[in-house]
Amino acid sequence: MSLTVIELGYVGLDDHDPPVPSPRASDWGRRHLRRAMAALIAVLCLVTVASSDHAPAPRGVRALWDIPLGEEDSFAVAGDTVVVHSGGAVRRLTGYGRTDGAVRWSRELGVRAPYVIAVPESGVVLLPSAPREIRPRDGVLLPDLFTQTTAVDTATGAELWHGAGDPTWAGPRDGVLLVDHPSTGPGADRVRLVGLRDGRERWSRATPGADMVSPIGPDPRRPDRVATVTRAGRARLLRLDDGADIGGGTVAWPPGSGFPFSHLEWHGDQLYVLHSTPTLAIIAGYAGQPLRERWRTDIRAGSVDGCGPVFCVTTDRDVTGHDWDTGAARWQEAVGDFTRTVGPGLVAIDSGHGSPLRIIDAATGRPIATLDGKPVEDETGTVQLMLSSSVTPAGRTVVTRVRPGTGETFTLGSIDAVTDYGCTLDGDLLICETARRRLSVTAVG
Repeated sequence: MSLTVIELGYVGLDDHDPPVPSPRASDWGRRHLRRAMAALIAVLCLVTVASSDHAPAPRGVRALWDIPLGEEDSFAVAGDTVVVHSGGAVRRLTGYGRTDGAVRWSRELGVRAPYVIAVPESGVVLLPSAPREIRPRDGVLLPDLFTQTTAVDTATGAELWHGAGDPTWAGPRDGVLLVDHPSTGPGADRVRLVGLRDGRERWSRATPGADMVSPIGPDPRRPDRVATVTRAGRARLLRLDDGADIGGGTVAWPPGSGFPFSHLEWHGDQLYVLHSTPTLAIIAGYAGQPLRERWRTDIRAGSVDGCGPVFCVTTDRDVTGHDWDTGAARWQEAVGDFTRTVGPGLVAIDSGHGSPLRIIDAATGRPIATLDGKPVEDETGTVQLMLSSSVTPAGRTVVTRVRPGTGETFTLGSIDAVTDYGCTLDGDLLICETARRRLSVTAVG
C-alpha cells in the first residue's frame, strides 16, 4: 500500500486505551518468479476449494527467530528486512533478514530518533528527530512535533538524506510530505513534498496560520490532495502531485480544534470536517468550489471517526453509524470504548476490559461475528489474526486466524506471551514484542 497519514505509536498499551498502530510495511516487492508460483498455487487452491463449501483451514505457526529487545527499542518491517531501532545510550539501527534473522547491516545513528517508520513498497525507513516540546492542550497530551527527518536505505543501512521537516505522510512513488512547524507550537508554517530516496524538493507552499495539514482523497491509503485549515476555518486544497491550488473555502473550526481533537476526510466529492470536544461532536460535509456546507450535525459529548461507508460517533452510552451524504443515523449499537475499521465495509466495536470484539457491517449495522482476544491487522487494515492468553500452558499467547467477512476462526497454535498490541502482521509473518522483552518472528499458516 501507499501510506496515508503516518500513524506514530508504541507498543504495550493497556486495555483501556485504543490500539496505536505501529509503523509497518509489507513485502510488496516480490520477484516475478514468486508471483508466477503464487498464481499457480492460487489456481490449484481454487480447483480444490471448488469441490468444498469452505476454504481449507490454515496450517499453523512456526517460530523462525528472535532477538532481545530493549526498553526503548522499536521495530518496523520494510520489504525483506526487519529494521530495529535501539534507543539506549548509543542509538543504533540494525537490519535483520525477514525470515532468517541474519544481521545484514548495523550502524550507529547521528540523530536521536524515538522510533522508525517504514514506507511500504520502497525499501526506505524514515527517522523523525529533534522533537519540539509543546504544552498539553486542554489537559490532553499532544503528539510530539519533530523538526528533522532522516531517510535510510533498508538494503544497505546507508543514509539517503537528512533534512528539516516533520514527516507527515509518505508513499513509494509520491515522496515524503514534510511539515515545518511554527516555533510557537502546533500548526504548520510550510508544507513541502520531497523525493523519498533523494530528499530533493518537488514543491513547497507557505501555509501561514495553518492549524492542521492532512493528506486526503477518495482512497485514504492513496491520497491525491493535501488539505490545510487555519484557526479561523479557512480551508485550502493542494494537489499532492505538484502542490497546485485546487480550491478551498471556509469550514466550521471551533476554538481548540486541531489534532487530536479534529480530523479531515474525503468521500465522493465532499470534504468532511470531524471534531471531538469534551462537550460536543461536530460533523460537517462540504462540496463545490468554493467549498460550501451541505450539511452539519452537532451531537452531545462523544468522539467521531470515519468508519468506511459511514462515520461513527461514540458516546458514553452507544455507538452510532451516520450516513456521509446526509449525516442521518443508519444504525446504533450498545456502548463501546472505541470503534475501528477492520476490513472493507466492516467495523469492530471494542468495549474494553477483556470484552469480545463485535464485528458489524458498517453500512447497515448487521452483526457479522464476535471475536475474543486482541486483533492484529495486515497492511490493508483488515484484521487477520486474534491473539488471546493461553490457559494451558500458562505464559503463552494463542494465535487464531480470522475470516472477518464470515466470522470463521481457526486456531493456529501458540507463541510466547506478547504485549498488548505488540504485534505486526507482514504477509505470512507475525512479528511481535514478547512479554520477555524479545522480538519474535513467527511464520503463520
